Amino acid sequence: MNYLDSHCHLNDEAFNDDLNCVLKRMADNQVNKAMIISCNVKDYLKAKNIEYPGISFKKALGVYPEDCQISEEAYEEYVHYIREKDCIAVGEIGLDYYWYKDNKEEQKAMFIRQIELAKSLNKPTIVHSRDAAQDTYDILKAHRCRGVIHCYSGSKEMARELIKLGYYISFAGTITFKNAKEPLAAIKEVPLDKLLVETDCPYLTPVPHRGKRNEPAYVIHTSEKLAAELGIGINELMEQININYERIFGGNVNE
Repeated sequence: MNYLDSHCHLNDEAFNDDLNCVLKRMADNQVNKAMIISCNVKDYLKAKNIEYPGISFKKALGVYPEDCQISEEAYEEYVHYIREKDCIAVGEIGLDYYWYKDNKEEQKAMFIRQIELAKSLNKPTIVHSRDAAQDTYDILKAHRCRGVIHCYSGSKEMARELIKLGYYISFAGTITFKNAKEPLAAIKEVPLDKLLVETDCPYLTPVPHRGKRNEPAYVIHTSEKLAAELGIGINELMEQININYERIFGGNVNE
């Protein structure tokens, strides 16, 4: 079995004390691919040094909605590293109206700016959207760029529209929660060739580990839930998700 985690924050300080043990559990559980997301340059530089035998790590960097009003000098530092070959994707970027309600226009401007940067570099985007579904969709429709909607928790109707734009949809541990009605309905709207799975660790720990710090080894539980909801075997699901991951984030499978 080849599991993967398409969105994790192994560079988070939550893993400072036992990162090697976390990586060993990944390998022991056959989670042998992971995309490490960086929301600032410091975390990106930290991600570049994360290695473990048998695990392939990819890296992404982007200006998170919280930091949409950074200086031009700071933004250019992001761009410098985003241009690197090691930076596979621009993300996570997007809109968050749950935590940040007073700077919506600035969020939208930074989101668009980074989409255009990604397009100029022929790199995919990794999109964060919370309580901002319509604005996120409107921007993605107006500024077409390939990419992933991470940790999808929206409606099945919006999932259909995002797929029409060519986006991949990634599901996290939230689909194992008791109140996961909307994302569970959305799962069935996503074609297998547009599906990804993630942990978003150290956040959103899936059942049966809810209440603990999340880590990539727990992606197995989310993957099994996806397979059960789709009525397919876990081997079939992970074979296709591995293809999707390589297609969007680079590999031997053509887009």
